[in-house]
Amino acid sequence: MDKRAASIAGITAAVLTLAGGMLALQLLIGNPWGLPRLLATIVLGRDALDAERVDALRALFVGGGVHLVLGLAFAFLISFTLHRWGFWVGLVGGALFGLALYAINTYTMSRFFPEFYYYRSDFMIALHVVFGALCGGIYEALERDARPVHAR
Repeated sequence: MDKRAASIAGITAAVLTLAGGMLALQLLIGNPWGLPRLLATIVLGRDALDAERVDALRALFVGGGVHLVLGLAFAFLISFTLHRWGFWVGLVGGALFGLALYAINTYTMSRFFPEFYYYRSDFMIALHVVFGALCGGIYEALERDARPVHAR
């Protein structure tokens, strides 16, 4: 497994999905702050959902930080799992891994963070699938084979 490629894939996929999700929310409902606020609840608790208690910039930095850390962790899992199977397997396998992450995040983690329960939606499914596909595809595109090539 190429740790450099996994790190780049995780950070890139996390940044792109958070930015894309916020842009989509702005276009769809006129408020991009739901996603970073939801992520910030992991560290700040339910107060992160209240604009009067936690300002948008703080929610963005804390939620973004949480998203980057989780993105890196999930990237290493995806990279370890899909290692050396090629770009298309990385892309499709990453998307399926993203779907599994959605199920884990919304159905299991909602026991510990009840606010996650209310974010079950096609939008969140799509974000998780896109994250996984980006992560797997970027990893496979950047992976360097660590095994030495022997000349014949």
